[in-house]
Amino acid sequence: MTILQRALLNDWRLEGFTIAFIFVFVSLFYAGDLYNKRLVTRLLNNLKSTFDKNFYQFGIGPNSLYVKDSSENYASYATGRSNIAKVNIIFKLKPRHNSFVWILETVLSFFTATVPYPTDRVDFVITPSSDAEYDNFISAIVAKIGMNDYRKFNYFLSLTKTSDSANLPQSFVYMSEANEFQEKITTPELKKALTLDSASYLRYIAVTDQPSEHPVALHEMTPRRRIVVSAHVTSNVDQIQQLGKILDALFSLVDKLAAKEITFKSEALKKIVKTREVEISKLKKIEEEIKQEKLADEKAKLKREEREKLRNSSKEDQLKAEKRSQERRQRKQQKKMRA
Repeated sequence: MTILQRALLNDWRLEGFTIAFIFVFVSLFYAGDLYNKRLVTRLLNNLKSTFDKNFYQFGIGPNSLYVKDSSENYASYATGRSNIAKVNIIFKLKPRHNSFVWILETVLSFFTATVPYPTDRVDFVITPSSDAEYDNFISAIVAKIGMNDYRKFNYFLSLTKTSDSANLPQSFVYMSEANEFQEKITTPELKKALTLDSASYLRYIAVTDQPSEHPVALHEMTPRRRIVVSAHVTSNVDQIQQLGKILDALFSLVDKLAAKEITFKSEALKKIVKTREVEISKLKKIEEEIKQEKLADEKAKLKREEREKLRNSSKEDQLKAEKRSQERRQRKQQKKMRA
């Protein structure tokens, strides 16, 4: 038989399925990767006028607005403004390039709280400059949809109390350590920028000095002032422009805080100090418990080593050790009786 005849007689279904699977997988990978890239590009391009107005540099270089860490992780940057050291822009997108991971994360999110539902998210982290000094406090404007999850996954929000206010659209609530903070951060510019529809893409705005992750050591509670704007990535131009107005209002808020145009009463600041002291005492207690556990483990280890050494020693040494142990017990008993 010729090679062609053998090829025609052979069953190529498995090979055909494999090639088709690879083709579909690669096509989906590039389609998902391209879609994510377009989401990032569209958002940053439509926010460019806002950042160019406020900062000397927007983007990571002269010809690039962002850096791509992976198909689902992008980052951008802005700097060069009075009172603001930098703005980090961090994208966390759906893993569209990997359909299996996307489906797996979606399914698992319904059964376990440790796997969040996949979303397209962007965080703007505004870091004040070192000379822009203002008081440490936590106050946030949070969308009602998802507010419990935002509190659960952000340590600084867990330190606040929730309240409704006529200052906000009905789709938002305040989460603050004291009412005075929430009233003062809602400047006329910010109040005007927030609309009822803003909750469809805005997750929360938080002025904070505490970490997002729950601290496990005292040094992690060192105040680090910043404003975090967390939003869903939208491709709607009107919503992006509205987001730009919100960011513009927050840049001005930093200026007002730095210029002491916004100040707080001593009673409100005392609440902050008390909250921090309570959290610090909790960490100190945990650290002391860990320290005691380590000491107990070390003592148990020494006793095991002594017993092992005693088993390997001569009978005479064992008798001497037993006698010393008995004398120690007697001395302890005598001390208890005198006490």
